[in-house]
Amino acid sequence: MKSNAMDETYNKYHNEVYLYALSLCREEALAKDLVSETFFKAFMAPNQPSGPMRYWLFRILKNHYIDLMRKDQEDLTFESHQPFLADESTNNPEKDYIRKERNQRLFKHLMQLEPMIYREVIYFYYYVGIPIKEISVMIERTETNTKTILYRARKKLGKQLKEDSYEF
Repeated sequence: MKSNAMDETYNKYHNEVYLYALSLCREEALAKDLVSETFFKAFMAPNQPSGPMRYWLFRILKNHYIDLMRKDQEDLTFESHQPFLADESTNNPEKDYIRKERNQRLFKHLMQLEPMIYREVIYFYYYVGIPIKEISVMIERTETNTKTILYRARKKLGKQLKEDSYEF
């Protein structure tokens, strides 16, 4: 892969890959390491994917994360996590602050969602905007099963949000 192509790929997919890593590990420093290793492995791979690069990067990241978890066998904490969300700006500072606070709380609840497949499906569907059909290929489940997982994840996330004292 040429240097310009590598730069373009990195710039295009870095934020999405970073947010996905953060949703998996819940630790900012580890997420940065995962992203770095993901792009290194992708750029060093002898065979580039014939399909979409984004899905391939997500697969590399998830496989690397699973390998690390097998080695460490320890739970990661949410304490060092600082939510990283796109900032939607308007001309009203009060509304901006409320929106940002709401998004941070929502993302915090998403990060606490278990099992991990729930976090993945919600993240891919709502934050990255990937259609159900493509998510089902990525997580290696049927389309119907993926819809069921998304439904259950939304239901569980909704329950967590209702228990939060913050008004959504």
